Amino acid sequence: MHLASADVRHVAPRQRWRARSRSPWGPVGVALVYLGCSLALYRRVLGGLSTSTVGWASSDSHQFTWWLEWFVHAVSTGANPLYTTYQHYPFGLNGMWNVPVPVLAALTAPVTATAGPVVAFNVAMVLGPVASGVAFVAATRRLVPRLIARAVAGGLYAFCPFVIAHASVGHLNLVWMVFPPLLIWFVDTALLRHDPRPYLTGALFGLGLALQTGLYTQTLAVGAVSLLVVAAVLALRRPALVGRRLPTLLRSTVSCLVVYFVLCAYPLYLLLAGPGRPLERIRPPDATMADAANLLFPSPLTAVRVDPAGFGERLALHPGEQGGYVGPALLLLVALALTIGVRRHVVRPVALVAAILVVLSFGVHLVVLNQVLVPVMPWRLLLDVPLLGEMEPVRLQIVIAACLALIVAVWVDDLVGRPRTVGWWAAAGLIVLVVVSWLPAPDAVRTVHTPVPAFFTRSAAQVLGPGAVVETTPRATGAWEGGAAPLLWQAESGMAYRTTGGYFIGSGPGRPLLLAGPVNAYQAGVDAIEGGAEPGPPEVARRELRQLGVSALVVVPRDGDPAASRILDWTRAVSGESGRPVDDVVLFDLAR
Repeated sequence: MHLASADVRHVAPRQRWRARSRSPWGPVGVALVYLGCSLALYRRVLGGLSTSTVGWASSDSHQFTWWLEWFVHAVSTGANPLYTTYQHYPFGLNGMWNVPVPVLAALTAPVTATAGPVVAFNVAMVLGPVASGVAFVAATRRLVPRLIARAVAGGLYAFCPFVIAHASVGHLNLVWMVFPPLLIWFVDTALLRHDPRPYLTGALFGLGLALQTGLYTQTLAVGAVSLLVVAAVLALRRPALVGRRLPTLLRSTVSCLVVYFVLCAYPLYLLLAGPGRPLERIRPPDATMADAANLLFPSPLTAVRVDPAGFGERLALHPGEQGGYVGPALLLLVALALTIGVRRHVVRPVALVAAILVVLSFGVHLVVLNQVLVPVMPWRLLLDVPLLGEMEPVRLQIVIAACLALIVAVWVDDLVGRPRTVGWWAAAGLIVLVVVSWLPAPDAVRTVHTPVPAFFTRSAAQVLGPGAVVETTPRATGAWEGGAAPLLWQAESGMAYRTTGGYFIGSGPGRPLLLAGPVNAYQAGVDAIEGGAEPGPPEVARRELRQLGVSALVVVPRDGDPAASRILDWTRAVSGESGRPVDDVVLFDLAR
């Protein structure tokens, strides 16, 4: 009788908690907490939603802003949202090799249409971690019964070092990390459990793949690699389970592929064979590899940094790609979960998947503190696989973070149901240390003031007229700080004109790879003047601009630029006109 009563006392709180967790208000409360944390993270932009953008690398944030506006413009005018000649005119731009984020553009379209693309970008950045955390909480519902455990782990995942790193550079597509939780849901549903509705599961997963295609295709490649690793781990550790699940898994796979290819046939065509795609490797294979030291030493974006030797300052890549920090506290928690924790049948395969992905994230070399220690790593085997070979292995860090968050969720779930002993308080204190070790630094996410010349918001659409093709000075470049500002001007004009330049990944006549619009003779003359040299013959520049279809030149004067008057003289010589001031720019119609 005493044992039975003890069992009732032990089980009843768990049953009451589970009953409460079925209430919709619990998940809503979790989402609101995540929103509060996200608002705190992005607090610097809240006072300037329409005049500043998140991320010190403004070229990337301005690029996303451009695509958000392009989607609204394309839908409203019947244009193709995934292919455009509004950059790199007249040759065009393949959106599937860039960042059109049509899913997010559709979600934020009302904001873009009413408040502008800058506000839409900033709002989407704020909502990204919230969506990621809520997705994690939902995806792990059957693996981790208690909402409090999933909420703590979901918060860790939503604001993990990977997300903070990419938030710092304005990577909108990499703060919306809902795909790794979707992978967890699919593996749990299709592999770990008996799935009574495999066709429905596959169809839902295919829909998720299609949505991720509309967010960022590289994350889709990350998921493909991760699924292969999961399949290999399960096949080695639980071959009987895989054998039992194989028939239903095949049904899910067929359903998934049918839904995915129906929804994504055109995007896949653009990706694999469409015009304007890059025709050679985008980056060197060793350009985006994780630094192994980042596992123990955080980047400057982390608040608590126990690093007296300054190893974090010597990591490979820049802080926007240094998102692999795990830290001693979380490594200790994982070790304890593997050895003395409960549900090791869940923790061990998850930890093994994470460990394999860590090795793969190192890329083709093992790099420690920016020094190559091992010249050949397993990732080299994937370099020649179509599309996967273009993937940046460092991006696997987000799936690693999801695996670690799942282990934390299991740890907290077990902890909640145990009596308050000394060991319990030690385990709870370890959770606190883990959370504290991943807190972002106060200045982790900065903003950039983005002034737009009044001409583009006030007069461009009326003055330029329909079908205008404009060459702006300065032109858009890939310079991380301010290089893509002309794209922001174009977006704020409501896509009132096309431009020959741009900041993108693509190709052009005689150029198998372009990372920005090619410099024409007019812009080469501007560069020469700014370098203190003489420009070339104006008639050559005029002829090339006409061949490109340019109808107007817009010079945006820059305060304190000693070359400003010479640039205006050069533009007069090329255009054959004296130019006329309009608002705060000088406009030149290109003489025919």
